[in-house]
Amino acid sequence: MKRLYYFTKSLASVQGITGELRQAGIGENRLHVMGTDTMAIAQAHVHGTTPWEETDIMHSGFLGALIGMAAGLFGGFLLAGLDPWGANLESGAIIGATLFGTCFGAWLGGLRGVSSTNHHLSPYIDRVEQGDYLMMVDADDDLQATKVEKVMHGHRHEAEEAGREEHFSPFD
Repeated sequence: MKRLYYFTKSLASVQGITGELRQAGIGENRLHVMGTDTMAIAQAHVHGTTPWEETDIMHSGFLGALIGMAAGLFGGFLLAGLDPWGANLESGAIIGATLFGTCFGAWLGGLRGVSSTNHHLSPYIDRVEQGDYLMMVDADDDLQATKVEKVMHGHRHEAEEAGREEHFSPFD
């Protein structure tokens, strides 16, 4: 999936561009708008960003789960190999420790991520805080990306291209 980033100065521009994107076949679930006044975005009937998109919860939670899984797997093998309580732990200890480590790591990673800005949005936050609107448009393939670029080119005086991610994923 590709993600294209554009800045606009006004909510009226966002509404006009959103309507044209819809007419071009780009669904509203593909467009996310970030601004300082979330109530104005909602009242304009524009798809705003969610905490899942604004924070780094997905990325940090996923990394936490991976690290927790590795630590749990290591701890499980350690428990099964050392046999500290004289009980025959074997594979149950490995599976249990791995599951616990994965869940605990995801929880800790999520806690860290919910308190930090999404790393994909870090380059754009300053302009959003200054009052601009960040439009993020997701495209599944080059054909959709071309449609988005065509609409945005028609609004080149209102929308400024800010960036592009060729292989966007909320987990990376």
